[in-house]
Amino acid sequence: DAPPAAPRARAAQWQVEAAVRPSPGQGSCDYSASDRPSEDLELRNEHDDEAMYAYYGAGLVNIVLGVLVSLFGIPGEASLSVGIFTAAEALIVLGWFCLSQRLAFGALYVKGDAGIIRVQSWLGLLHYLGQAIAAFSWLRLHAVVTHADDARARAESASALRLCFGVMAIFVGAFAVFGTVIPTHMLQAAACVLFVPAAAKSWIAIAMFWWRHGGVLVLAACAFIAFWVGQVIAEQRGMSLIDYEAGSGIGVTLLARGLLGAEAAPHAWKYEVFARGFLAPSVYFAAAAHIDRVQGRGLGRAYPSELFMRRALRFKHSAPVLLALALAAIHSFAIPRSFGDITGCGEGGGEAAGPECAVDPTGGLDQYTKVYFSIIHLLDDGSQPGPSFVQAPNRTVQPLPKEQVVPGLVLPSYDEDEGLVTSRALANQAFSGYVKDGRLYPLEDLDLPWPEKDGAIKALMGRLSGSLAPAELYDYDANIGGDSLIGDAGLAHLCFAGLGAHVTRRTADGYEADFTYLAPLTVRPGFERYGAKATFDAAARPVSIWWSHGEKEVRPGDAAWTHAKFAFRSSLLTGVTLKDHLAATHLTIAATLVSASRDHLPATHPLRRLLKPFTYRTIAVNRAAGPLLVHELSLLHHTVALDAAGLEAGFAFAFNRTRDTFDPANPARFLEYPLEYPLSSAAECAATPPSSQAACADEADELAAFAADGTRYRAAVREYVGRYVGIYYADDAAVGSDVVLASFWAALVAHFPRIPPLSSREALVEVLTGFVFHVTAGHRHVGAAYSAVKDPRYAGAKIRPGRDMSDVQAAVQVLAIALVTGFKQPMLLGDYSHVFLRDGHRNATRALWSDFQAKLLQVSAEVDERNRGPRRFKVRAFDPREMATSVSI
Repeated sequence: DAPPAAPRARAAQWQVEAAVRPSPGQGSCDYSASDRPSEDLELRNEHDDEAMYAYYGAGLVNIVLGVLVSLFGIPGEASLSVGIFTAAEALIVLGWFCLSQRLAFGALYVKGDAGIIRVQSWLGLLHYLGQAIAAFSWLRLHAVVTHADDARARAESASALRLCFGVMAIFVGAFAVFGTVIPTHMLQAAACVLFVPAAAKSWIAIAMFWWRHGGVLVLAACAFIAFWVGQVIAEQRGMSLIDYEAGSGIGVTLLARGLLGAEAAPHAWKYEVFARGFLAPSVYFAAAAHIDRVQGRGLGRAYPSELFMRRALRFKHSAPVLLALALAAIHSFAIPRSFGDITGCGEGGGEAAGPECAVDPTGGLDQYTKVYFSIIHLLDDGSQPGPSFVQAPNRTVQPLPKEQVVPGLVLPSYDEDEGLVTSRALANQAFSGYVKDGRLYPLEDLDLPWPEKDGAIKALMGRLSGSLAPAELYDYDANIGGDSLIGDAGLAHLCFAGLGAHVTRRTADGYEADFTYLAPLTVRPGFERYGAKATFDAAARPVSIWWSHGEKEVRPGDAAWTHAKFAFRSSLLTGVTLKDHLAATHLTIAATLVSASRDHLPATHPLRRLLKPFTYRTIAVNRAAGPLLVHELSLLHHTVALDAAGLEAGFAFAFNRTRDTFDPANPARFLEYPLEYPLSSAAECAATPPSSQAACADEADELAAFAADGTRYRAAVREYVGRYVGIYYADDAAVGSDVVLASFWAALVAHFPRIPPLSSREALVEVLTGFVFHVTAGHRHVGAAYSAVKDPRYAGAKIRPGRDMSDVQAAVQVLAIALVTGFKQPMLLGDYSHVFLRDGHRNATRALWSDFQAKLLQVSAEVDERNRGPRRFKVRAFDPREMATSVSI
C-alpha cells in the first residue's frame, strides 16, 4: 500500500492545472471567446501581508493624527487642507482593504452572460472617493498658498470642490451602472488622473513658498509629496518605489538596507508605516502650520467653510467611536438576550416547560456556543430542495477564482449553484469575522456537569436537536436496545455497521479498528490525547482496546474498560469527522472533482453534464467550511480538544494522507481503507462442505454487510457511468483524442498520484465511478455522526481524564456540528435529466438516467430485504434512499 513514486503537487497544485490547460479551439469541445478570463483573478502574492500591515498602520496613524490636530486647534486654511487629506487617507485605506479582500468585503462573484464577474462591493468605492477628496485637498492647499487675495482663493477652492464632487459622482455612477464590468485598474487609473496633477500642482505651490520664505519642514513636505506621487505613478506602470522583497528594491527598502543593514530589508513595511503613516502627515501638518504663521491669515478664505469642515471632521472623529459603542452594546446586551435560551425552556427553566427544564444546565454555556447553536437552528427552514435546484452548468471563465483557506489548501471561491445576494454575502462575511475574533469569543472549555435526574439528559438533548435531528443512518438504540452503545455490543455495531465500519480491517485473528494516528496531536490543558485501537475476535466480539493516552492495553473486566471504550468511541468520532468527512471527502476529493471539472471542462462538455448533479453546491459548502470548521477559533476548534498546533497538524496529516492513498479506480477501497475486508469469508465458505456452506454464508454476510452493500452500490454507479461514457466515446481512441478531457485528467492526477493514466475508456469509467461513489454514499456514511452524539454518554469530541461522558458544553458543540448534516439537500433519487446536453443523444441520456434510478431503487430494496433478515449488523450506509446527490452540506 505504499504510495507510488510520483511527484505530488502541493503549493503549486493549481499552477500544474494551468500548465496543461489547452488553448481555445482544441479538443472535441471548444471554448468560446466568452469562456476566457477578462481580468486577472490570480491569488495575492506572498508579500501582500506586508503591504497590508503597512497600509493598515498608515491609515490608523492618519486617523489618530487627525484627531490630535483637531483637538489642539487648526491655525489656518493650509492646516485645514492637510486635515482634509488625512480624512481622505483614512477612506483610501478602508476602501483598499475592501478591494483587496482584507476585510473579506471586497470580491463577490455573480453570474454574467460572459461567465463569472467580480463585483466590488460598495465599500470598495470608498477607495476611489478617498482619492478624489485627497485630490481636492491638494488643490485647496494650492489655492490658499498661492493666492494672497481671499476672493481668488475662495473661487479656486470652490472650483476644486465642484470638480471633486463631479468626479465622485462619476465614480458612483460607474459603480451603479458598470460596477460589474469595469476592471478595478481602470477606476484606479481614473482616480490617479485627478490625484497626480492635483498633488503636483500643490507641490509647485509649496516649493515656490519655500523658495520665497524658506523653512526646512516645507522643503521636507515637498520631498514627501514628490515621493508618494512617484509611488502612485509607478504603481500604475506595474512598478513600485517600495519593494517588500529582501533581495532587491529601491525607496524605503533601499534606505532601510543602507542605514540598518540587509537584514532589515524584509521589514520594510514597518518603516513605511512610520514614513507614510506618521512622519509624512506630521511633516505636512508642521509645514502647513508654518505656512499659516507666515501668511498670518486665519480661516474662512476657502471652501468649504470653516463651520462645515469642523462639523465634517467632528463627524469623522466621532463616527468610529459611536460605531464601536453600538457594536459593544449589541455584543454585550442584545446578543446574550437573543441567544440565551437554546433549549426553549425559557429563562430560568421550570417544570411548566417540561421536567428536564427544571435542571437545564445550558444557561452556563459560553456565549460562543449559544450563538452558533442558535444560528444553526435559524438557518434551517425545513424545506426539501428538489432536482430543479440543480441547474445545467453555466459558461464560466476558466480557471475559477481561488483562495487559500489554510496553508496547503486552495479552493475555488465562486459557485455557479449559489444564488449570491450581495447583502447576504456581506452579512455572512461580517458574522464570520465577528465570531472568529478571539477577543470577543475566547476559547473557553467550561466543565459543566449534567443533571443527575433520570431521563433529563436525553430529554434535553432532544430539545436541543429539535426539528434539525437528521434521519439516523444507524439507530443504535433500535438495533441494540436501550443505552447499549455504551456496552460491548455497541462497540461492535459502531465498528461493523456504524460510523467506523469503513475503518475496520481484517487481521489474522479477527478484526481491528485503528485510530491511534490521532495520538501525536497535541491537546489543550485538561483533556486527554486522542487515539485508540479496538480489536475484535472472528465473531466480532471486543477483545481489547489500546488506549493511547494511558499507553496501555485494556481488556473487558479491567477497571479502565469503560473509560477506554469512551476514549475509543470519541477518537473514532473525532477522526472520522476531521479526517474522513471534512478533510478527505469534502476538502480534497469533492473539492478536486468540482475544481477540475469547472476549471477544465466547458459547460457544453458531456462529462461536465455527467458530473453536475454530483458537484452541486460543493464549492459553496466547502467555502463555508473554512471559517466554520477549518480555521483556528472555528466551531470545530472550539468543539475538539486540539490546540492550534494540533488542529493544524491534524488537517495537514489528513490532506496529505488522502492525496497519497485515494485511489478512485480501485473498487475494493473506501477512502484509504479496504472495502473487501470480510468478503474473503466467501472464499472460505466455498471451501467448506456443501452441507455447511449456507450457514457459513449467513455468518459471512453478518460481518460483510458494509462491504457487500458498498460493492453492490458501486456496481450500480459503475454501470451508469460506463453506459454514459459509451454514448459519447465510442472507443479508447475517442477518449485519447479529447484534449480537454486530458487537461481535466491531469488536474486529477496532480492531486491524486494513484489515478492511472488516461489510456482507455475503462480507466475513465472506473475513476469517475470512484468519485461519484465517494461524494454520494461515502459522504453520507462519514457524515452520519448524529447517532453517536445525541447522547453525551455515547461519544464526544473531548475526553476529560476519568470521565466516561462529555460535559454539557462539549456535548452541545459537537451536536451543533452533527445537526448541520440535517439540512435538507437534493436527494440522489430524483429526475436530474434536465442537466444533460440537448443534443442528438438526449433521448439516450434521459433513458439512461431512468434506468439508473430503477437500479438504485433495486439496490435500496435489496438493502431493506437483507436488513429485515437475520443480519446482525443492519447497514444502511449504501441505501440510495438515504443519499444526497453531492457533498452539498
